[in-house]
Amino acid sequence: MTKNTDFPIHCLIGDTLENFYQLGLQDKGRHSLLLNHATGLFRTRWTGLNKGMQQVLKAILTPAIELHPRFKKRLEAYSEGLGARPSEVAMGLLVPEMMSFMEKWIPGVPHTLLGCSSYFIWDESRDALVHGRTLDFPFHGSFDLHERGLQTTLDDGPVTFSFSSAGFPYPSITAMTKEGVTLSLHQKFGKTFNYQGTPIFDIAFELLQNCGSREETIRFLKKQTSITSWAFYMGFSGGQVLSSEIDGDKFDYSVHQAVPEKCLYFCNVRENKNLISHDILPYGFQAFNEMRIKMREKKMRSLGFKKNTAWTAEKLIRFMGFADEQENTHSRDWLADPMTPSTLQNICLIPDKEEALLISGLAPKFFKGEVLKITDAFGTPKSSLQKFKGKTNTNNYQLGLYHYMQAQVAQDKGEYHESYHNIQMAIEYFGDNPYATIARFFFNVFQYMHETHRKSLSQLLTDFKSLEECLPPYLQDHNTLFIARLEKILKGNTTVGIEEIKHTALQRIYDFEKKMPRLLFHSLTRELMAPRLELLDVIYPHVKAGE
Repeated sequence: MTKNTDFPIHCLIGDTLENFYQLGLQDKGRHSLLLNHATGLFRTRWTGLNKGMQQVLKAILTPAIELHPRFKKRLEAYSEGLGARPSEVAMGLLVPEMMSFMEKWIPGVPHTLLGCSSYFIWDESRDALVHGRTLDFPFHGSFDLHERGLQTTLDDGPVTFSFSSAGFPYPSITAMTKEGVTLSLHQKFGKTFNYQGTPIFDIAFELLQNCGSREETIRFLKKQTSITSWAFYMGFSGGQVLSSEIDGDKFDYSVHQAVPEKCLYFCNVRENKNLISHDILPYGFQAFNEMRIKMREKKMRSLGFKKNTAWTAEKLIRFMGFADEQENTHSRDWLADPMTPSTLQNICLIPDKEEALLISGLAPKFFKGEVLKITDAFGTPKSSLQKFKGKTNTNNYQLGLYHYMQAQVAQDKGEYHESYHNIQMAIEYFGDNPYATIARFFFNVFQYMHETHRKSLSQLLTDFKSLEECLPPYLQDHNTLFIARLEKILKGNTTVGIEEIKHTALQRIYDFEKKMPRLLFHSLTRELMAPRLELLDVIYPHVKAGE
């Protein structure tokens, strides 16, 4: 095992189990931060619910490990190197899978989705396909502190170069192979739970080990059964692109071709168009995806990109690492950017040239005038900083987005005072930017969850009312719901009519809550309420439980 000291790059050659063990030795002492962060995502303020979730998690973990001897052996090898219990490591590896469908079992588990994006361009200057990958997940302060590259040549598989973090042994999130294959794994929210399914990271590992073409990949994935819903966005030599979705024993896909002067974009829209979105997605996730798709087009214009621009890897990494600040946009017309507050990776994979470009450092991964360039990725990898010009975000905006996400991280960890502190810092740094209005809304949500004094709630009602007509449509509906709630708490009834709420699912929440007794109303609605700042949503489990 060798290590590049500029950017941690570990080279693993030979037997998979031996190298997983060696990687565990290397990660020992650094893995716990990520694993503890992962398990903390299942924490709520209800002790009884937490105990119930632990039982459900145990019931999920046991078959996932025991039914798949190959996964079990790899898990045990890595755990032995770490000096950790396999069940502890399994929890960290399977958390993203469990977050997709846990609400089916326990209403109220916060939806924490990888909101990832993938871009595909044909770089004529290199005569090669470039796969841009943005990884979104609320692991700030853990994943980004120990990010690294892995060059692996395991068993009879191809040379693979991947990007991950200490605590994660598989080259299965963001990767490319010497055969010209690229992979970015996206989470797809759904209700599928197949306890006999194979853990997704093991499926992705085997895919990279055995498939060198789009046709081989399609045949391979058709034979797989996953635990829950995932997408594989992949590129192949010659510019072939595959967008595919595995959902238990179901498989859907579409094929594309990267061509000069065009950028293909994919986020988290379901591949199977026949699925009814409102039945499988968090209420606001469709609006969130639509915002990002619209903003990608708007951002191209704001950066001066022409419709038939000649894309290069350098242009793409700058594009991915820049968030349109929308300074002259009214907050009600504000759009979420493909680069979200939870962006942990911004990476361009160029396997045919054995190159990769990435933005390193703390998340969110903003472009700041330089990127890390990996060369000779399948030989003797080297990393160097490359400086080049390009529009960058203001320092205040970057700090605002950082603290905005830190408020969510603190909320996930149960550090509620830190949540308050960070959301207030975000508002201060955003200043007159329309993002400040979004942050103020979530600050009000935090107050609703933690304030009980009547005078404080009366002021909070005024604060929510001050945001009327100031928020994007979906959050405006949420804001109206909070006004109705506070009026019921303070006055016993509300002046808000159901017609003031446009989203049909939120209308059902309004109708459901009208029937709840006033005496218990605040405690019932606030205790399990789960704000998701990075997804621009608030989850109401008390309603889900009653549907």
